[in-house]
This record gives sequence, C-alpha cells and structure tokens, in this order.
Amino acid sequence: MLLSLRNMEIQLAEGKPLAFRGARNVYLECTEGMVWITAEGQPGDFLLVQGERLRIENNGLVLVQGLPSGAIRLISEAPWSILLANRFNRCFHLLAILPRLVQVKCHSNRPSKC
Repeated sequence: MLLSLRNMEIQLAEGKPLAFRGARNVYLECTEGMVWITAEGQPGDFLLVQGERLRIENNGLVLVQGLPSGAIRLISEAPWSILLANRFNRCFHLLAILPRLVQVKCHSNRPSKC
C-alpha cells in the first residue's frame, strides 16, 4: 500500500497490521484504543495509548497494529532546515525591496555622510 505519510489518520482493524517505510521524523500518535509499534533501528517495541506519540527516527520498516483495535494519526512536521531557509528567503526578499520602500534623502554636501 502506498501512503502519503503526512497528517492523516488511519483506523487499525484487529489482526491487520500496517507496514510502511520512509517515515523519518514522522510522529505516530495514538488517537483511539491501544497500538503496538515496532520500528527498524529503534530499540524495542512500543505500546501507545490514546494521546501518546512516538517519533520515527529513520526510513526503515515500521509495523503498527491495534491491540485489539486502534487508530493512529501520522504527523509530519517540517524540518528545521526548511523552516530556517524559508525565514532566510523572506528576510533576503525584504532587504532587496527595502531601498524602494524607504527613500532617504541626503542633505549633506558630502556623500560619505549620507
């Protein structure tokens, strides 16, 4: 099954585990019942009850199953590098248009004083 691992909720039926990959930095939040999670590269297995969440640390195989049934929400948050790049681009754009927004007139005879 091909899933978009961004901000979606999935109902987990009894005895039907869900398997996926490529979920690095995605949070799995239990929204109903209890769920069992095992993630490749993360030590041990995890049991989550409603309101608890787990961050997936890599893109390896993840298995999720309701005990006996449950629901999870996949929460994908933008990495800090993307957020910082967006802020930098906004600041750069504002600095580029600043001379057009603010026109300073020089009243000195010497341009170096402006």
